[in-house]
Amino acid sequence: MPRSYFDSDVPIAAPATPAGESALAVIRAFGPGAIGLAASCFSKPRALESAPAKSLVHGELVDPRDGEAIDEVLAAVFRAPGGPVGEDGVEFYCHGSPAVVRRALAALEGAGFSPALPGEFSFRAFLRGRTDLVKAEAVQELVRASSDGGRAEAIRRLGGGLSRRVGALRARVVELLAEAEARLDFDEEDGAPEGCVDPALLARVRSEVEALAASYALGRLYESGALVVVAGRPNAGKSSLFNLLLREERSIVSAESGTTRDWIEAGIELEGLPLRLVDTAGLREADHEVEAEGVARSRRMASAAAAVLYVVDGLSGIDPEDESFLRSRPDAIRVWNKVDDTRCPAAPAGFVAVSALEGRGVADLSAAILSRVAPGFGRPQEGAAPGGSAAAAAGREASVASERQKGLLDRAAAALAAAESELGGGVPLDALSVRVREAADALGEITGEVASEEVLDSIFSRFCLGK
Repeated sequence: MPRSYFDSDVPIAAPATPAGESALAVIRAFGPGAIGLAASCFSKPRALESAPAKSLVHGELVDPRDGEAIDEVLAAVFRAPGGPVGEDGVEFYCHGSPAVVRRALAALEGAGFSPALPGEFSFRAFLRGRTDLVKAEAVQELVRASSDGGRAEAIRRLGGGLSRRVGALRARVVELLAEAEARLDFDEEDGAPEGCVDPALLARVRSEVEALAASYALGRLYESGALVVVAGRPNAGKSSLFNLLLREERSIVSAESGTTRDWIEAGIELEGLPLRLVDTAGLREADHEVEAEGVARSRRMASAAAAVLYVVDGLSGIDPEDESFLRSRPDAIRVWNKVDDTRCPAAPAGFVAVSALEGRGVADLSAAILSRVAPGFGRPQEGAAPGGSAAAAAGREASVASERQKGLLDRAAAALAAAESELGGGVPLDALSVRVREAADALGEITGEVASEEVLDSIFSRFCLGK
């Protein structure tokens, strides 16, 4: 019968580093009796068994069946209720050879360890109160972070920022629930308290829950990035601007029209935000079938983009093709290129003046992109120190990043909104209490104060092996 995450009386082992050759590999072994079992696979069993918590012991990992040395290792000892898991355990730091890791795991399994399920160490840390669901999800988000901004956001959640916000909101909802249930208790008695729920407090809490749910847009952006498309007529300087933002000669730059016949994509970061930057074929009436398809793809790509950089050749000025596109996409960031040329007139109102050749105007263009894909990003919070986007980002509270958290916040907000509309509307007090309790339970599910076995299994089964 397959094991479940709730078989917490079983000692488990798994590699915590990816498969393949590397300088080092980490093998984790935790659970009841884990230190004694690990000692049976160690050249200095007494030293390992007697080692204090958070200490290192040098020795050899050996096969308990015949005593053959597998590798020279360092063993880190952890003792309950401390350590990363909250259980007794040992982490072996060995050479990162696939052969070493295979033999080491076989030796540990022979000594009595079971192979760990994905995320089982994090699950046990949750059961032992070493973490909550928000922090556990943040560990996985940190593992998968592809941008510096995503890494910083995951660290904020791992540090407990989001957990504290959710916990404070839930405490206020529980306060509302206590008011309603106190009134129910005294309902048929003389001297019952006036009213049942503070409508102003209910409205404030609902507004704060909605605001936290709205932060998902930024959290999602950090995780998956935003599509930014560079568009414009042929020879406007799109590819030069693309290469400038990318800081790499990725697109071919040529005076010949139609050089770019399909879109080219690359990843960049602006102030820690990951962006998918796309250079597209020049927009014009194409004479050839291949170029016409490239132009059609450019238009489709632009229609799906979070932001469009529409590049106009400042020497040629705005023509009907430009006007047509800008009418269809009025939110496009208008870029007036080639201002390095003395013949180029000043940029019209609403345009960002740049020189893709010399790099002028990049700071203004970057600010315009950030404003479009993440409105409000980089604006200092009230009382925060000045210093631009980086300083503001450092002081910003952790955002919501998972669909699970967003869905639960939406559910809590909807329940509070329903209670708000029903308050004073003749709805029975016990029905109003149910609404408020639903909001409290939804917020509790975010951190794991309220969680079903099915939900926990779904969350941790998506984790990496060894986490």
